Amino acid sequence: MILVLTFSFLSVQAPAYELQKNYIASSAKWVIHLDFKALKNTKLWDGIYEKKSVKIHRKNEKLLKEVDFDVLKDLYSVSIYGVDKGEKEAVVLINGNFNRDRIIKRLKEEEKPEITKYGPVKVYHWDDDYGAFVGKNLLVITQNRVNMEYAIDVISGKKKGFKSSPLAKRLREVPGDAVLFALAGDLSKLIGEHHKAPMMINKSKMALFLAMEKNNDFRMSLKLHTESPEAAKNLMQVGNGLLALARMSKEDMGGKEKLLNSIDITVDKNVVNARMFIPAEFILENIDKNH
Repeated sequence: MILVLTFSFLSVQAPAYELQKNYIASSAKWVIHLDFKALKNTKLWDGIYEKKSVKIHRKNEKLLKEVDFDVLKDLYSVSIYGVDKGEKEAVVLINGNFNRDRIIKRLKEEEKPEITKYGPVKVYHWDDDYGAFVGKNLLVITQNRVNMEYAIDVISGKKKGFKSSPLAKRLREVPGDAVLFALAGDLSKLIGEHHKAPMMINKSKMALFLAMEKNNDFRMSLKLHTESPEAAKNLMQVGNGLLALARMSKEDMGGKEKLLNSIDITVDKNVVNARMFIPAEFILENIDKNH
């Protein structure tokens, strides 16, 4: 049931890493963060809200009402991190205004969880999932008991948080109004080098992806560190070659030509930088088509 809540949140988008950066383990190899507060400050959100384009599946909407949670008002942020590759290594941190009693009651009715304690924190275990409320506004979900206990230790200050990680300095590049960022320490190691993998993966090291509003557009940017300046140059050439082929296509792209033309790929030493601008109108039109 809590996983349904999680995916309901993610389907709408989500919230502010200033709090979470202290709660993510220093050993995290990758981090994804969605800032719902930043999203609600964008002109895009004004358009989504005015058109009532944010829709939740009826079954999930009923569940959210039962646990007294309004996604649009009560959700602050969602952070996901992993200390290793593999979906069971992921830790989800949901920051929001929760009615704990209602959520726990609903969980007990539907999932019949096993309840144990780790220090002062109650940990609920059902199927392959673990969930715990830590502090006033934080819900932690994992699929691994060890990771749950480690996460609780980080949040309580017993173990080091992400701000002490070598990767944390990259967070300085994340603007405070970024809606989404994703950070990985070494893509090739996380995904696994393979002779059939795209060169972009096998040659990649640290990566930082950002999404934020700039004027009336949404700016998407990717900074990809590679093993050498030569690898970076090769990746740029491959990327620009694929773009050129796409732009030469005779097929009807349904208005996506402007997006293709906005993509810019450059190189600075061993770093590949890619940027794309998506007009808010284009996003709103496609949201409407999907509803």
